[in-house]
Amino acid sequence: MFWLAFRLALHNRVRLVLTLLGVVFSSYLTLTEVALYVGMMENATSLIRHADADIWIASKGIRNFDFAKLFPASRVKAIGDDADMLWSRNIMQTWGFLKLPDGSQEQVEIIGYDPKYPVGGPWEMATGSAASVGSGANIILDESSSQRLGRLKLGSTWELNDQKVHLIGLSRSVKTFTTAPIVFTSFSYAQRVSSDVARDDGTAFTAIKLRRRSDSDRVTARLRQNLPDNAVISSHDFVRRTIIYWTAETGMGAAFCLTAFLGLIVGGGVIGQTVFANTMEHLGELATLKAMGATNANLDILIISQAVIDASVGYAIGVALVFLAQPTLERYGVSLSLRWELLVSLLIFFLTIGVAAAFFSIRRVRRVDPAIVFRS
Repeated sequence: MFWLAFRLALHNRVRLVLTLLGVVFSSYLTLTEVALYVGMMENATSLIRHADADIWIASKGIRNFDFAKLFPASRVKAIGDDADMLWSRNIMQTWGFLKLPDGSQEQVEIIGYDPKYPVGGPWEMATGSAASVGSGANIILDESSSQRLGRLKLGSTWELNDQKVHLIGLSRSVKTFTTAPIVFTSFSYAQRVSSDVARDDGTAFTAIKLRRRSDSDRVTARLRQNLPDNAVISSHDFVRRTIIYWTAETGMGAAFCLTAFLGLIVGGGVIGQTVFANTMEHLGELATLKAMGATNANLDILIISQAVIDASVGYAIGVALVFLAQPTLERYGVSLSLRWELLVSLLIFFLTIGVAAAFFSIRRVRRVDPAIVFRS
């Protein structure tokens, strides 16, 4: 039956091409929107995930990583000797302006970390070392920042919040949801250039690594009792909180979901209309098959196979186009996350939509009277 469905699909090639165009457009639109959303969420949580911490201490009411408030670092100094903890490191997060060679300014996100233990620093370096920022006026920029900042030459001098700094390294694959370039520097220097009034004793986060991750709930509960004026959250909850903020509280998630949903509706409608049109066009042949002994189950498989062929071929072409477009999109700062889990999930989703759209054709064929073959 599958081979017969394949032959029927090729019988009217103009209709096949029009069907595939609709499915390709639908799959391309849906996959691009979902991959873009996932990529942006990965960017928004990348600094949290790559810090390798189990627990985060932040200011009360923290909603995401990029908009932190400083709190006195002295509050958490006492926890440094806790037997359950492998280490605790302070991380600075603030905002500033980087002066470009042409005299204009670009807003940047400043991340400060301890160069000896680069928790919160760049996790992949293209040139240089994360520890080389030292404690002076040195910075690391990501390769992708060249789109916004221009040429990134090692050893060049820049101005960060009106203070001269030296570019001593280039990181790789470090992006944020805000698309503002990230400037990595030492924790002490980030405090120095911060405009926050609490900068001298301030920290945005304290990241904690436990000896046993299974103790996370117990240690988190104890820290919440000892630090009532701070938020104490696990890395998993911090990632989830950040995703919820950007998805629900900004309205961005609804826009992506609506566009992806419309893409699925278009694809499902095109597949359903084509399968139904093919069914009506070959109704006589299907009645002949019934008269020759084909069961309803055989014809159901035939119709479902048509839908599967349309959905899978159109989806495959759409995926290929997305992969071809990915380098160009990322060159302009658009991050797409094309993991195999996403590709397989959307394929299953498209096949499900196609099979569901074939239901109306199945109902029509089941009511066909084989006797029509013998009527003149």
